[in-house]
Amino acid sequence: MKKNIQIYILSRNRPNYLRVALDSLLKQNHSQIKFEIIVSDSSDNDDVCKMIDRDYAQKNIKYIRRSGVTSHMGHTQLVVSELNSEYSVIFHDDDILHPDYMSVMSSFLNKSDVVAVGCNSMNFKDNILDPKNFLDSKLRIHNLSSPLEFNNEKEFLERYLPGNGGNAPLPSYMYRTKYLKQVMLKVSVTGKHEDVAILSSLLNYGTIVWLEKPLMYYRIHASNDSVIEQITSNASLFNYMKKKGVKKNSIKLQLFKVTSMKRWLLQQGNIISNITHRRYRVIALFFLLKSMKLIIRGSFWKLVFFKYKNKRKL
Repeated sequence: MKKNIQIYILSRNRPNYLRVALDSLLKQNHSQIKFEIIVSDSSDNDDVCKMIDRDYAQKNIKYIRRSGVTSHMGHTQLVVSELNSEYSVIFHDDDILHPDYMSVMSSFLNKSDVVAVGCNSMNFKDNILDPKNFLDSKLRIHNLSSPLEFNNEKEFLERYLPGNGGNAPLPSYMYRTKYLKQVMLKVSVTGKHEDVAILSSLLNYGTIVWLEKPLMYYRIHASNDSVIEQITSNASLFNYMKKKGVKKNSIKLQLFKVTSMKRWLLQQGNIISNITHRRYRVIALFFLLKSMKLIIRGSFWKLVFFKYKNKRKL
């Protein structure tokens, strides 16, 4: 019996990226899989619509134009509310799937207790549009040597801390749809880390599996959420982690706080001019004090060595 899977691609103002993403779907190696491709377009122009009409008119791709959708989470929630298949995938126009993505990922959802599967990914740079140039990427996002199963939220959330080997990126996931719909409206974390809370909440319904195989390609560019630091969003995630059992004095959680503050400070532009703002001064002072406290701990240097060692392996 063929699996029924809906695949939504969230798109906005990037027809060139979207073309590569669509081609990666149309070139999937599959047999016992029936999937529907849906482009959900929140663009403020007609470029995406025109590209699909021109280049994919005969490819059986469903196109939906959104109006008034401005936030990523709002767009995602709207898409989830429309899902009606047993399994689902939601990724973005700047992501590319490996030809074996559909067949390998769906096979892990054969187990009734598995609610979602995420996979390893390869990073590649923003300016690459030719698949020949990113298929050879060696920059893996995490360093698993075999599939990893999660059955509790604490263990899952700790994988997002420094030194724990990295995590499966959100666009890589394939879901058992009924559980995704249940958790989507119960998000307790705000900002860029809402996806982490959604994923961990799925563990209330079953097991999450991460695959060691790189089955997608993750484009790195300036507008990636992962490279933009948000102090309030980070604080919300830290509190959520502590609520789920991650120790607040954990060296890895403290390092996570310090590195996120450092990235935020560096993104504020001219340090000298910003130092006159009270909020900036408070965060800068907190960063310095936390950094000094971490540096004198032997466990900090063990963690740094562990991260460096793992990075060289990749």
